[in-house]
Amino acid sequence: MNVFIRLLLGFFFVIGLNCTPADAQDTTTGRVEGRVLSAGTEVPVSDATVEILGDDRPRGTTTAADGRFVVEALPPGPTRLEIRHVGHVPAVRTVRVRDGEATRVTVELERDVVELSGLEITSRSEAAQASFPGATFTVDAAELERSNPIGLQETLLSVPGVFGRADDGMGQTRMSISIRGLQSRRTQRVLVMEDGVPIQPAPYIFSPLYYNPPVERIEKTEIIKGSSSIRHGPQTMAGVINFVTGRPQRRSPGGELKITGGSHRYASAFAEVGGFGTDALRPQVQLLMKRGGGFRDNNDFLQLNGTAKLQYDLSDDQSLYLKGNVDYEDMNATYHGLTPHSFETNPDFNPKDDDSYRILRGAFDAIYNHNYGGSLRSTTKLYANVFDRPWWREENVFVRADDYEENGAAAEPVPPTTPGDLVRVAVTDVTDRDRAVAFGNERTFHVTGLEHTFDIDHGLFGRSASLETGLRLHYERFEDANKIGDDPEARDGVFFRGDRSDPPVTIVGKSRIYETQALALYGLEELQLGPLRLSPGVRLELFNQSSTDRLDGNRTVEETNVVALPGLGFNWDLGRYALGAPLGDGQFNLFGGVHRGYTSPSSATFLTLGVNDPNREAAFDLQAEKSWNSELGLRGRTGAGQFQFTGFYTYVEDLVGGKTRFTQNLGVVQSYGLETNATLEGDAFASVLPTLDASYTFMQTEVVEGIVPSAVDGTPTNISGNELIAAPPHTATVGLTKTFSRLGLTLRSSLRYRGGFYTDLENLDRTSNRGEVGPVPSHTVLDAGATYRYSSDLRLNLTVKNATDNVYIGSRLHSNPRDKGPSSNGGSTGILPGPRRQINLSVQYDF
Repeated sequence: MNVFIRLLLGFFFVIGLNCTPADAQDTTTGRVEGRVLSAGTEVPVSDATVEILGDDRPRGTTTAADGRFVVEALPPGPTRLEIRHVGHVPAVRTVRVRDGEATRVTVELERDVVELSGLEITSRSEAAQASFPGATFTVDAAELERSNPIGLQETLLSVPGVFGRADDGMGQTRMSISIRGLQSRRTQRVLVMEDGVPIQPAPYIFSPLYYNPPVERIEKTEIIKGSSSIRHGPQTMAGVINFVTGRPQRRSPGGELKITGGSHRYASAFAEVGGFGTDALRPQVQLLMKRGGGFRDNNDFLQLNGTAKLQYDLSDDQSLYLKGNVDYEDMNATYHGLTPHSFETNPDFNPKDDDSYRILRGAFDAIYNHNYGGSLRSTTKLYANVFDRPWWREENVFVRADDYEENGAAAEPVPPTTPGDLVRVAVTDVTDRDRAVAFGNERTFHVTGLEHTFDIDHGLFGRSASLETGLRLHYERFEDANKIGDDPEARDGVFFRGDRSDPPVTIVGKSRIYETQALALYGLEELQLGPLRLSPGVRLELFNQSSTDRLDGNRTVEETNVVALPGLGFNWDLGRYALGAPLGDGQFNLFGGVHRGYTSPSSATFLTLGVNDPNREAAFDLQAEKSWNSELGLRGRTGAGQFQFTGFYTYVEDLVGGKTRFTQNLGVVQSYGLETNATLEGDAFASVLPTLDASYTFMQTEVVEGIVPSAVDGTPTNISGNELIAAPPHTATVGLTKTFSRLGLTLRSSLRYRGGFYTDLENLDRTSNRGEVGPVPSHTVLDAGATYRYSSDLRLNLTVKNATDNVYIGSRLHSNPRDKGPSSNGGSTGILPGPRRQINLSVQYDF
């Protein structure tokens, strides 16, 4: 494998030194060097298209992360450049090229409010990122292209304050992200959106994230954590993540084709075609096929995804955007964790060849924007999706390691309390057949919503101000069915044992329906007081939840909740300062705020995740989680880079922890720390130096007061002073990037450190021979890559992830020390390894 890596790197090196880009084959007489900025903020615009107009053959380039571009091989004389970027008004500039010289130009693109309103949550024209009242982070298109990720979780791992648990194999369909230490399992305390629309299966009543849009469709990712998150909802206790796909921009036929192949039988093909409409009516079609073998045995996956978009500019001040998407996924996904013996001897081990996880999701979004003359703008969103997710898993048993290695399927199951080395295997892999062998978890979700917002520019106390108000109507239905079966290959089962005509029967499954009807109202004012911008706001949530047990005479319980969530943010423009060469001028902003967080008391989440006693009639009697979130930070930008430092403090009341089977709310917890990230452009000091990107998070989490059943005997145990689950005190990422413009070559590397963390609220340091007990040690992962731009249309990308093939524990999934059983149906499942070395080679052609 090391030889293979060296050969690939050598191949790219030889290409870079010996091949001349297609655009440079003409007589080189002059070139244009430039930078593209967002007007009024001087924020660099990455991945903007720069095209030469009037040339015999279309050619151009795209801007880098710092907004810079270079176009070479230009004849002397006037040259017209057209610069385009989604969400900005296209600009045309005429420059004069001189023989043997470089002509420099700076282009400021005006924001197009009608074009992009409703998709982005941070870069609005009246509040650009520099003056945003809270911590924000953006992963742009240039970074996505460089890192060439497989899944979306990978794109978030360098964001300060964000932590991802590695427990989902290669596909990363079921993203597990936490922000500032709050509940990483299935991203349950973060609102996740695509183009400003929630994508969680049922945001109010079942928030765990079981669907991610394919990363190939994503143009950029926005993360916000501060008080401005109150305009969104629900599930914004920890923050908001928004994946932006971008609207159709092409005015002439064209598209993109990207083919990727790699180790572990990974392959993907993504195609995008657009520009075959008119200037006012622009359609776009995207198709994706992705498959892979996974990092463990029996971990294959297949994904098919199709998207159709239509951008219709009804007039200069009105636009309609339509998007439809269908996603199908078929995976051998498993909850099969390893024992310490299996992890040390064969971390790829997974005997569950019949586990099956399928997704079929259809979604439709419509966004209508109307500008009423500059001071009043409105956005209307209509969204709907259906999400069907059957998941069948074979049950587990334990066997002695030496017995299994010697006798295989003839090994005898042993009790989970058996000492010595154990192996967790599938029921059908051993002699024990006197039990149900499969567990089916079939879930279907229906979501629809309508949201209408107004942006109003006005005056207040003689000061410039703007008011954003909104209303959202939301409905969701969650059908949850659990069945058991006697055949691991069967995809249907039973809810009960016995003859219904001759009672009694034993109910062995469950069938429930959960529904939510919600109304949300919010208002967010932005008042400019000289250099100070204040952003007070409030969101009012009114929602009704109901739960119907179809195996208990359709017994229904319901509850209505009303909650007000206030917030106050600020941004203080500290002004510009001349820092001298090579830093140039510096622009600095102080920001901060405080807001109320809230998690709805969902019976679906509590019952389904086993938080409360299953004998209860419902879980609505548990209190909702409530928090006070505060932060204070400083961000700045100079000619040599940018930085952002943020201190945060989160105080949570009535926390509910998953998979620890609480019969009451846990109590009070707090999380506090410091998030830092910075970019330093090395070429501002010396042309040979690379760009440095670094992020670091220091975080302390603490249970202020709380009691849980002991892992030893079940007696109440005081856990005050303990850390939260999966909340490492230290995380850091350091990356280096260097572009050789004349060669068309970009090299990069990154080192990612994740500190150790606990997997239970008792903070047990001991481990067991089953693997479900104990902390997760720290680990470090090295990634590397190279991008070669052969021409403006053709790019090659090589990535090597986990280059040293570090074998580490990614998670101890469903850690529940008191549950000693090996069952996949709610039991502890042991060690899940982190992603192994993955080598991918991509070819991208723009036409």
